[in-house]
Amino acid sequence: MKKNTPVFRRFATAFATTALLGLNACGFEQPEGEIQGAAGMAIAAERAISGLERKVLQIDGFMVPYLQGGEGDPLVLIHGFGGSKDNFNRVANYLTNHYTVYSIDVPGFGASTRDQKADYVINTQIDRVHGIIEKLGLQKPHIGGNSMGGWISGAYAAKYPDNVGSVWFLAPAGLVESRKSEVIQKFEKTGEIVLTASNREEFEKIVDIVMYERPAFAPGFVVDAMAARAAADQPLHKRIYKDFKSVPSDLASVLGDSAYKGPGLIVWGKEDRVLHVDGAAELKTAMPGFDVILMDKVGHVPMLEQPRQVAADYVRWRETIAQ
Repeated sequence: MKKNTPVFRRFATAFATTALLGLNACGFEQPEGEIQGAAGMAIAAERAISGLERKVLQIDGFMVPYLQGGEGDPLVLIHGFGGSKDNFNRVANYLTNHYTVYSIDVPGFGASTRDQKADYVINTQIDRVHGIIEKLGLQKPHIGGNSMGGWISGAYAAKYPDNVGSVWFLAPAGLVESRKSEVIQKFEKTGEIVLTASNREEFEKIVDIVMYERPAFAPGFVVDAMAARAAADQPLHKRIYKDFKSVPSDLASVLGDSAYKGPGLIVWGKEDRVLHVDGAAELKTAMPGFDVILMDKVGHVPMLEQPRQVAADYVRWRETIAQ
């Protein structure tokens, strides 16, 4: 039996819930840097259900936690701004039967090291991702990411074209010619960075902006913990966001001028308020060999909003490019 069959998933859910209660009774604590308490245990259970195991490596002075699970060709996943490796837990539930999934905490985010003086611009993060891939010993992995992670993934393919099997773009950032989204217009008019929060109320607003419709996302105590982390990270993340804006970038041109010509899959929610869906057409124009899927009633994080459909589309696409 494959470990992620529906029967196994139901068993794993029951087992993880029971384990959670037992660990709570024993005063279980997550490793340093991870969300603690009941929220941390709930996240750990979700990882277990998806067949993911937490591991850690060191790169460029940073401790980088990552999740690994499954079997098959390596698939490296990179989260968006303000996100973490756990953004891919639910979609990984449908991918680990097909691929060995690696979901990383980009330095400065998730449970990775925070260095207030470090450089977090995209070009630096690309080289850190390259170091991570080398440390993992991966040969020509497939790579994908959401938002900032999509930007890193595409720019990585442009810089290291011989070390990429394919690129999966989930509403990537870094495109400059597209119609400006609601979030970007607000930043340019007022300087407000909508994607950072100083309290629970502001974090709730981020969730509502990022998602078209909230799925069965997380219980209140998990949202509380995530909001607290966002508030603690706000000063650093504001600086990182402004650094992104101060460094000119055009992912479409970078890819178009590179030796990487594909394969690539662009997935974008039609209701994205963070990065306008027109970005899909812009990237497709620069890279005609890429494929595009536009999703109805989906916002900026397709892998969280529609994990089953997003995974099914990706698996079908990978089967197509393998022929």
